[in-house]
Amino acid sequence: MWRIIDISGDGYYICIKNNNLSALKENEEKLHANFSDINCLILHGNSITYSNAAIQKCIEHNIPIVFCDKTHTPAGMLLPYFNISEYGKRLEIQINMNLPAKKQAWKQIIIEKLLNQAACLSKFYDETKYKQILDFAKEVKSGDSTFREGVGAKLYFGALFDDFLRSNKNEDIINSALNYGYAVLRSCMARAIVSSGLNPALGIFHSKNQNPFCLIDDLMEPIRPLVDYRIKKNYTEFIKEENLTPNLKKTLVLMTEQDLIFKNASYSFMAGLQKYAQSYLSYASNEIDDIEFPKIFYDIKV
Repeated sequence: MWRIIDISGDGYYICIKNNNLSALKENEEKLHANFSDINCLILHGNSITYSNAAIQKCIEHNIPIVFCDKTHTPAGMLLPYFNISEYGKRLEIQINMNLPAKKQAWKQIIIEKLLNQAACLSKFYDETKYKQILDFAKEVKSGDSTFREGVGAKLYFGALFDDFLRSNKNEDIINSALNYGYAVLRSCMARAIVSSGLNPALGIFHSKNQNPFCLIDDLMEPIRPLVDYRIKKNYTEFIKEENLTPNLKKTLVLMTEQDLIFKNASYSFMAGLQKYAQSYLSYASNEIDDIEFPKIFYDIKV
């Protein structure tokens, strides 16, 4: 089982001890993990220090390092250089992908995201709550030119969390939980994309001017409702707290233990994300007409 390593708070020193990742605080070891077992490393805090050797070891093992701000929103990410022999060829494929193909890819992504949002709502409410989102999915045009995603998101979050307003800047417990869950998902998606030899800066929709991880943010869109679902399912536990506790973080990290389904075949979470990234590569290469998405709510039909 790959581990999501979360280090939150001040005074930690991240280093290598006995060839494993170690987190020390006041000279006491708080965490010890084998690098081969680590999926990603998430850091929160103003005074976390680390050795260069520990960072290099993370890079050697393709471990994304995510730096979060006080609202648990990713402020930056460290990824390894690409070491896949066909990287140049794959980079050329991404660069040469034309605008119509990108617009069609974005249309597919938004349709899948809306369907998953409707499926998430159907876990908790009757059809009156999610029917309009299903209708939005049918109305998505090339490049989502009519902004069905934005309209759907406002309706979706308001329905899921009772007139809730989604914001990266708000520090209430639900927004903080969403930010943290998306940070975990983003790091997993980053690992899948890099291991597939894709350049995360060459995206479909998100602007690369201020974001070097456009493709990560593009491809993770349909998977986001999995985070939303875990928060809603444990809603009473979340709203009891003012800040994210270790147990609440664990609740969100547990989503990475869920299998992903492709045409009735089951894959581990990370293997499923990598298959998804490779499907996007096949689409960009004109080998297939449609991206194959993982089913995250495979027990639901909407």
